[in-house]
Amino acid sequence: MTDEIFWELVGTLDGVIDEDSADLLGERLSSVAAEEVKVFCGHLAAKVRALAGLPLEGRPVPDVGDEGRPPIPLAGDAYENLLYAVIAAGRERYEAVLADPAAAEDEEWDAGEAELLVDVVANVLWDVAGLDWYEEFDPLLSGLPADGRWYDTRRGSAWKSAPRQYENAAHALDRALNDSEEWRAWWSQTGLRKVEVGVTVNGDRDVQNVERGTAIARAEFRMGRSYFGERDAAGLRALAVEEAARITGAIARALDMTPPPPLPSSSR
Repeated sequence: MTDEIFWELVGTLDGVIDEDSADLLGERLSSVAAEEVKVFCGHLAAKVRALAGLPLEGRPVPDVGDEGRPPIPLAGDAYENLLYAVIAAGRERYEAVLADPAAAEDEEWDAGEAELLVDVVANVLWDVAGLDWYEEFDPLLSGLPADGRWYDTRRGSAWKSAPRQYENAAHALDRALNDSEEWRAWWSQTGLRKVEVGVTVNGDRDVQNVERGTAIARAEFRMGRSYFGERDAAGLRALAVEEAARITGAIARALDMTPPPPLPSSSR
């Protein structure tokens, strides 16, 4: 994929990324070969890296979301969103900012949904090539040290806060699995670097999905609203153990692995 074709695909956004234009880009990108998708990601990462090397952070750059208020200095997510908004705006505006970073302050940007560019590219990359954008390409994360985990978990609930006893027990068990040589040896049979496990409590019913990628696996578990129930502290700690057994068993079956070892003794 040449630079010209990259910008032709970005042109699908018509200068601004929103849900509709993101869907169109996703359709176009999904229609090309996996190797071409990876090259597209390389182009995108290189362009973000070039913008990140400019003195843009801290500049008061106008955005349509300011609604007439004076712009505030860019920081955090607002700064990252601008980088992707500049690319989404197309080649001409990207090259203008690259040539003169101060030019970013001379016009109004629409960066409110710029993260959709990352989302759509990450989704297509996983679907067609089995690769994780954040692991393989994201230039804003490339300088972070690897944490060495093979069992990478996140938990959340959009319904209510998870009970503290459950969270403490679950996180302690996650650490024990990562620290266990027996469990690392078990995971090594996959030939994958790690498994990303997401547990969300907010569904109408229980749903689980495990997918194998090129370098990592992903496991998503959505639990119903009654997941925590009326359990006491001991019951919540037991739930964390039951959860770990359920997750690792599902991973083993989905990836054609041998049965998991016994959970670390501290969890039983």
